[in-house]
Amino acid sequence: HLGEPCKLRVASMFRFLLSSGFLVASGAGKAVFLVIDTQDCFLEANTTSGEAGSLAVPASQIIPLINSIRAEKSCLFEEVIFTQDYHPAGHISFGSTHGLAPFSHLAGKGSLPLKCISPESGLTKDGACCPGYYIDSSAYNCSEVLCPPDGWDYDVNMSAIVTNNPACTTCADTPEACFDMVQAMWTDHCLQSGDSTFPPSLDKTDTDLVVQKGTNLFVDAYSAFADNTKSLKTQLDDVMAGKGIDTLYVAGIATDVCVHATVIDALSDLTSNYTVYVIKDASAAVQGSQTNFDASVEAMKDAGATILQTADVLAMDCPVTTNDTATEVESSGASQVSALFTASMAAMAALTY
Repeated sequence: HLGEPCKLRVASMFRFLLSSGFLVASGAGKAVFLVIDTQDCFLEANTTSGEAGSLAVPASQIIPLINSIRAEKSCLFEEVIFTQDYHPAGHISFGSTHGLAPFSHLAGKGSLPLKCISPESGLTKDGACCPGYYIDSSAYNCSEVLCPPDGWDYDVNMSAIVTNNPACTTCADTPEACFDMVQAMWTDHCLQSGDSTFPPSLDKTDTDLVVQKGTNLFVDAYSAFADNTKSLKTQLDDVMAGKGIDTLYVAGIATDVCVHATVIDALSDLTSNYTVYVIKDASAAVQGSQTNFDASVEAMKDAGATILQTADVLAMDCPVTTNDTATEVESSGASQVSALFTASMAAMAALTY
């Protein structure tokens, strides 16, 4: 058995090895570069078709910044993950689905009221919301609340949004099983058969993970982690937890919508515990609104995100590369650490006694 002086020396040596990077604990956290919705549909220029996107944001200037981070500082993250807004035709978020003009939610009456269900799975793919007006038109004062136009008949004008929609039947038959939600009215955008593609100038590889959202006809999802009701989750959080990811570098479109929603969810109790860096100049707001951009950046900062510029990221040092022993220890797990610790104790004992 080792005496106390020797044990202290061994413990001191082990702490030195660990702090110096010679030993790397298995399961250490990893980082990803999360690029939000940088797609043709959200760009005003440099698209695949050469035409402005279906919900264009003045954002083409962020692509070289995103590319530069990937090219020069890939050492900071394990992988790049792209999110993709990917809507079916007649999606619940489209103004045309309800006979309304795009951005009609900004006209003074607010967003369109919905009734939504909570599926047992808790997943966005199983959720559904139904226009409240379709369930009970008498419940809404359309002089104060946003409604479809006079004469609009969902069964005739847009039957796909109500036919086989479980929220429309459940919320009519069992109102107490549903909850209220509102929906902003957007242009028809990022269609699965349209310009939901990624621009040719974006540095993206075939092996990059792409997380699609907005694929459910009856549910909208700004965040990469959850739907807009915050009651249903995508699979992104589970995927990143399985990879040991705990740090996010976030860029993309739009600062005040999908970037904001993703960051707020990443820093909430809805998801795992993440450290989040928002790359401010590698993001852009809807309609180029500086007011909305600034407010969203401040809200993300208040939620716990660290706000950076691209130059800040490019100035970061790469993580220190450990020697072969550290690599071996990390790949083989805690058993190797234990073995090295035991060997160190034995060696110290031999030297001491």
